[in-house]
Amino acid sequence: MEAAGRGSRMAGRRQVVKNMNTGGSPEECPVCLTGYDGTVQRPRTLPCGHTVCTLCIDQLEEQGRVACPECRVSHAVPEGEQFPVCYAVEALIRMLRDAEEAAAAAAAALPPPSAGEAAASPPPSAGEGAPPGAAGKKEAAGLSKKMRSFLQEQEATVVAAITACREAQSQLDQYQTTLAGWGKQQQQLEDRLLGLVDQSRSARELLQQEESRVAAKEEELKKEEQGLQAMLETLRTLATEQEAGAAMPEVFRWTGEAEQAVEECREGFPDASTVTTARKVREASSAALEAGQAVQAALETLTTEEPRPQADPDSTVMDRLHLICTWRLTAEDLRSLTQPARRLLEAGRVFAVHQAEGQRRHARISLEAGQLCLHALKDHPPPLGAATLQVSEVVPPSPPCTVFLDLSWPGSAPRRVQIRLSPDTPRGRQLLLLCTGQRGPSYVNTRLYGVGRKAEAGEFVKGGDYESNDGEGSSVLLPGLGEGEYRKSGRAGDVCGLEWTDRTRGECGHFGIFTRDCKDGGGTSLVFGEVVDGLHVVAEAAQHRDIKEVTVADCGVVL
Repeated sequence: MEAAGRGSRMAGRRQVVKNMNTGGSPEECPVCLTGYDGTVQRPRTLPCGHTVCTLCIDQLEEQGRVACPECRVSHAVPEGEQFPVCYAVEALIRMLRDAEEAAAAAAAALPPPSAGEAAASPPPSAGEGAPPGAAGKKEAAGLSKKMRSFLQEQEATVVAAITACREAQSQLDQYQTTLAGWGKQQQQLEDRLLGLVDQSRSARELLQQEESRVAAKEEELKKEEQGLQAMLETLRTLATEQEAGAAMPEVFRWTGEAEQAVEECREGFPDASTVTTARKVREASSAALEAGQAVQAALETLTTEEPRPQADPDSTVMDRLHLICTWRLTAEDLRSLTQPARRLLEAGRVFAVHQAEGQRRHARISLEAGQLCLHALKDHPPPLGAATLQVSEVVPPSPPCTVFLDLSWPGSAPRRVQIRLSPDTPRGRQLLLLCTGQRGPSYVNTRLYGVGRKAEAGEFVKGGDYESNDGEGSSVLLPGLGEGEYRKSGRAGDVCGLEWTDRTRGECGHFGIFTRDCKDGGGTSLVFGEVVDGLHVVAEAAQHRDIKEVTVADCGVVL
């Protein structure tokens, strides 16, 4: 981006020099021929290098693009809705105006010429073609017109270089401010971690004190028990009433002390405040430890990543800082759409991880129209600094749930079809697994291969052949697809399982989607879902000239 900006500024400077050499005025917009100013009609440089005022660019803009009035190249309007200001042109205009004012002041200060001087002075036409102020001391010094033009070009180059230096300084100041902010946040994090360590130490000391108290009380109870055992033996050996009367006070004393000790144990152990404090500190410490382990794993991944392009080293530093300071995202954060989770989703940095048979794949999680969507698993790794969860944390193991298929065909952008799967059936589980790709294959890049009863009642499209992609593969991911409780129906939008016409071919894992209601009594007994959004997309696909051109561009599950 910085390189593009430098290219634009260099192109702007070349355009200024070109206007000067060809006789065009660099002070005027080439469209409205009005002089530039520092407020409303500032000079703006297009990516092609030509300069136009702000008002003219606004008038030329159509559907987010501007066609250059000089070379007719079309440019997209930047995110800030304004092209960069050409500071070189503004500086040159200020320089020329200052020269004009200085020349006018010098002329006003000179005495009026005598009659002889007036006769000896050259006619006004002798100075035509010279830039403003060119009749000053440079001409008196004997500079040729070519040399004056060359010097003006060099002045414009120097002014542009000064402007570029100032822009670079401003960029460095902004970057320094960003670094200071990161440093402050890091210091705050360290302070919180140190506070957590202090709390953990205090909790450990409380536990040690509690252990000492428990040990002392346990020793006391052992003594009480021994005294009671001795008292019990004494009671069993008493032979006379006098001996019994003498032993009673001791019995009362030992039983009273034992009861008191037992009551103290019941009331004081466990000490609720100590246990609660220790538990909270332990939970907080465990969370911090897990976060630290996640950061360490991320840093280890960072060292094994391929080196990023060196043309933009600042982004690498910011990526590393973002990676180090990103805490692990939880499924609850995702479902609650906390502010950090929303920011990561909007940046496209939330992924679900699935590992099977030594293969680690990732699925992107997006936020679309207020819905969280997990897309099909892919082999490529997530971007640097992405937050990851396990697929099992967010995807249900079996229906009921909602999945989606994005259908596209030539001349049509991908459009979404959402299917609500009925409570657990083998075909519903298979469709869910093939929408996420958890078992390996998925519906991505598969095609619809046929239309049954086209343009008639009970019309339905056929798809789901991830093996041969033409309707000839069995495409059975799970055994026993015919088992389970399916419902019978034939309404538009119902999703059903398909069977071979020839029963000897075994099970068939394909699916069909009804686009029109069946006649009374018609339909199928293998319905396991229904289209809840996008049925019109399936109906349009059924009417496409070649159903085999309809492709599943993407698929997944709505979380």
